[in-house]
Amino acid sequence: MSPWYRLDNAGKLYPALRGSRRTTVFRLSADLTAPIHVGRLQKSLDTLMPRFPYFAVQLKRGGFWYSLDSSPHPVLLERDSRYPCMSYPLRRRGTHPFRVRSWRNRIAVEFSHVLSDGTGALVFLRSLLAEYLHQSGVPRKDCGDLPLPGEKPGEMEDDDAFRRFGNPSLPGPLSLEKAFRLPLAFENPGYYKITTGIMSAAVLKDRAGRYGVSINDFLISVMLDSFKNLLSDMPDKLRSQVIAPIRINVPVNLRRFWPSPTMRNFFVSVDPEIDPRLGDWTLEEIVERTANYMKYETDHRQLASRMARNIRGEMRPAARLLPLAVKDIILPAIYSRYAETRYTSGLSNLGAIRMPEHLETYIKRFDFIPPPAMGEKVKASVIGWKDTVHLSFGRLVRPAISELYIFRKLISLGIPVKIESN
Repeated sequence: MSPWYRLDNAGKLYPALRGSRRTTVFRLSADLTAPIHVGRLQKSLDTLMPRFPYFAVQLKRGGFWYSLDSSPHPVLLERDSRYPCMSYPLRRRGTHPFRVRSWRNRIAVEFSHVLSDGTGALVFLRSLLAEYLHQSGVPRKDCGDLPLPGEKPGEMEDDDAFRRFGNPSLPGPLSLEKAFRLPLAFENPGYYKITTGIMSAAVLKDRAGRYGVSINDFLISVMLDSFKNLLSDMPDKLRSQVIAPIRINVPVNLRRFWPSPTMRNFFVSVDPEIDPRLGDWTLEEIVERTANYMKYETDHRQLASRMARNIRGEMRPAARLLPLAVKDIILPAIYSRYAETRYTSGLSNLGAIRMPEHLETYIKRFDFIPPPAMGEKVKASVIGWKDTVHLSFGRLVRPAISELYIFRKLISLGIPVKIESN
C-alpha cells in the first residue's frame, strides 16, 4: 500500500469546505447488548488498523491540492458527545480523517468524506464490531468476506475508482436551477440536532409495495410530498418569495455498476424533483415520477455522464493551477452559490446491514447520520437492521418542522413511527 494518496475526485473538494457548520463528517454507529469495555475496544482498534492502512492517514497540504499522508500516530478512542459530526479539526496536523467514539453500549465511527463514503465506513465499522466481540469472548467463526486483523489489505482497496472507470470525454448532465430551501434560522454553531424515526421494515416495505416501488423511491417521494405540503402551508407572501423546484440529493453507490473493492469514495448523486410552480402534485403522481426518474438516471450511462462532469471539473486549468491557498478561499463561496443552492434536502440510503450470523445476537441496532450541510440545512439518511428501518435527520436549523411533516405523512400512510431525538 502507498505511503500517501491523492484525494479521489469526490474527496478533493471537502478540505476547503469544512467549517463549524459544514464539517464533511458523517456517522455510523452500533448499539450492543452490553456496555462497551473501553480498553478492549482500543485494543481491538489497534489490532484492526494494519488491515486498513489507507485509513491510517492525515491530511497534508500541497502546492495545489491536499493529499493523504501516512500517519505515525495511533487512532485513539474518543468519548462520544451529544452533537455528533461536529468540532472536527480535519486540517490540524496529526488528525486522522475519521474517529472512533464510544459511550455506554454504543460504538460509533465518524468519517470525513475526504477519506471515504458510507460503503467504506460501514465495512470498517462492521470489522471493528467483529473484532471487539471476538476479543470480548464470542468464539471466532467464519466471517465471510469481512476484513479481519492479520489479513493483508485487498488489492485495489485503496484505488481511486473515479480515475479507473471515469471517462471525462462524455457529455455531462444538464445544469440545475436553484431549488426551494427552508427559510429557517440556523442553530448556534456546534449544534447538530438529530431526529430518528424507527419503523418496521415489513410495514414500510408493504406500503412501498402498494405503490409498486422500492423503499428508497417511496421515502424520496414522501420527502418531496412533505416539502410540497410545507411550502403550501406557508403564508402567501413568504411562499411567493421562496417557491422553486423541490429537489432531493440522492447519492448512488457506483460499485453496483462498476465492480470495485475500493474503500475510498465512489459515488455520484442524482436529483429527483417536483416543481410546485407547475401546479399541485398528488403522492401517487410523485411516486410515479420519482420511480421513472430513478430508473432512468441510475442507468450506468447516465451515471457515467455525471462521473464525467465531476472529473472534468477537477481537470479544468483553473482548478489545477490555482494555488491551494487561493482554492481554500474561493471554493467555499463557489460551492455555496452553485452547488448547495441546487438542493432542498438529501437522502442517503445504506440499505439493510448484514453481520456474520454468530455476532448478530450481540447487536441491538445500527444508526446512520448524514453530514451537516449549510445549504440543505436538513438532510436524511436510512439504514436497516433486522426488522427495523431507522430514518435519521440531521438539522442545523430550528425548528424541526420538515421532520414533523415527513413523519406525519408516514404515519398517515399507516406506518407507525417511534421518534427519538438528541
